[in-house]
Amino acid sequence: MIKITEKAMFEICDKLSIDPKELVFLGGGREDSDGTVYTYNSNNSKRVVKILAIPENQSDKLQSLEIRVRYANHLGESGIKLAYPVRNKNGNLYETSLDNKHVYIAYIMEFCEGRNPESPELTDELATEWGKIIGKSHKLTKNFSEGNSDSNLTCKSELAFFKNWCKDSFVKAAWSEMEDYLDTLPKSQDDYGFIHNDNHQRNILVLNRNITIIDFDCAGRQFFIQDITTPAQGIMFDITGGMLSPLHDSTRLKRFFDSFVNGYEKENHLADFWYKEITTFINYRRLLLFTCMQDWLNTEPGLKDGIIGNIKNPPQILI
Repeated sequence: MIKITEKAMFEICDKLSIDPKELVFLGGGREDSDGTVYTYNSNNSKRVVKILAIPENQSDKLQSLEIRVRYANHLGESGIKLAYPVRNKNGNLYETSLDNKHVYIAYIMEFCEGRNPESPELTDELATEWGKIIGKSHKLTKNFSEGNSDSNLTCKSELAFFKNWCKDSFVKAAWSEMEDYLDTLPKSQDDYGFIHNDNHQRNILVLNRNITIIDFDCAGRQFFIQDITTPAQGIMFDITGGMLSPLHDSTRLKRFFDSFVNGYEKENHLADFWYKEITTFINYRRLLLFTCMQDWLNTEPGLKDGIIGNIKNPPQILI
């Protein structure tokens, strides 16, 4: 991660009227982080400021960030329960500072209470509520305009990125097969559009059975079904198998999907065709996770064999 320079920090705080001494570190700032997050108090309320850095010569990344910020704000202003960028005192959704050949970007959000649930805590009730929030967000995304038809925030761009990053010849070939298959699928406003696109349990906060969606840094144009299959990855890692090990509890997994989809369908209808593709899109997630974890998996040959086995022969999941 690119560290925040002192000049950039002070300039951003000045634009946002924040005393740098009041910032309290909340998270991020690691090598694998996309930014650093702080809390501070404003008018007797707790707020969050997130600061990221982009190389000055990579304007496409700034463009992508701007679209994602506007998308999260669109959902939040429409009533979806999520942590979203709000307009600052200058009327802007974000502020920038240029230093050391990097553009530092900062946006503020209201602080949201809650914690990430563990997999056993994902009850039928919580899964239904989670599904309702995602269904409502997909309904609202149909009237969201990116404002730039050349944006690279597409399924095809994401797939190409991970295929190029992947070092394993078998998994790289599996990415190519996935690409060929996804090219045959329909893309209408009822099944494809701007979505969260990283909708797992570490990106939700739970408080008193209420769910808040967080972290829109992977949002993009994708198949809606991605936001329905990704929530199950924690349960498949921790309870039912199906990610790094064989699927051994299909009943528990089906129950989660039934509850999630029940909530989703209360807010937005997805054609039955897509629910029959759940096995495909869970395998997409396996490919993505394998690629992200590939260096670590090389140190854990048993787990690597497990996930490759599931990629070769994806367990059939029916709901």
